[in-house]
This record gives sequence, C-alpha cells and structure tokens, in this order.
Amino acid sequence: MILTEQYLSHRQYVRKHNISLMQLHEFNHRLLEALLPIENQQAQIHHSALNSTPLLQVKYRERFKFTTEIAMCMIFDDAVSDALVIRIYHDAQLAELVYSNEFEKQFREMGGRVDAKNQASLRYSQNCFLNKWLIYLLEKGYCQTEWQAISESSVTQR
Repeated sequence: MILTEQYLSHRQYVRKHNISLMQLHEFNHRLLEALLPIENQQAQIHHSALNSTPLLQVKYRERFKFTTEIAMCMIFDDAVSDALVIRIYHDAQLAELVYSNEFEKQFREMGGRVDAKNQASLRYSQNCFLNKWLIYLLEKGYCQTEWQAISESSVTQR
C-alpha cells in the first residue's frame, strides 16, 4: 500500500477524532452503497469507465444471504492494481477490507498468524485506506449508475 501525504492526513484526522474501526466499517458500507452497482444476481463482474479515468472493476466472489465478498481493482492501460477484497455484512450494514495484496492473501491462506496488536493496527490502517479510497472514487464520479455487467468469458487475465 502506498502511503501518500493525502492518505496520512486522512488517517491522522480519523485518529484525532477518535473514529473507531467499527465506525469506519459503518461509513465504508454507506460509501459502497453509493458506489457499487445495483445487485444483479446474474453478473459476477462489473466495469465502470469514466472519461480519462482508469477502469474500475468489481468482481463478486461470494454472495450469501447476509454477506457478500467482492474484489475491486483498477485496470490501467499497462497494468492492473492489486485487488482489494472487501466483505460486506448486509444485516449489520458493515463493510471491511479483508486483504489488500496478494502476499497478505497467501499468508492468510497458508495459516499465517500475526500478533494481535499488529493485526489490530493493520486492520485499522487498511480500513482507513479503504475509506479514503472509496471517498476518492465517489469524488471522481464513479457511482452506482455507471456500471456495465461483463460476461466472465470476455474478461481476459492480465
């Protein structure tokens, strides 16, 4: 994760105002409601492309009655960003960043453990980053109505 001055100032603001991790989850859920396409049970992948901006891709990984897990990434002309994997809890109206890069995904899948203090700090930082990124996407014009359903057969691996 790249730590920009803008992200750091956002994180400092969040800490200064004693915004808890749970409050970040609640706010992230509201931001995702404004951003994500209206549920379409048929489509697994959606793209949103605005003028002169990278393509935003959302892939629905799991859909259950009370939870949905998505992967979001930016597709540039010559590269694809690491996917942010986000779990949405519909009944509790929460959204949390599960992991944000391939190393962390593989580390967790292989049973890797991190001590509790570092894990709490990492979750807070990641969800603060997710909060800032979702705000950025909405400010750039990405929104619920700007999505196109994509068939999985037309998506090529990059």
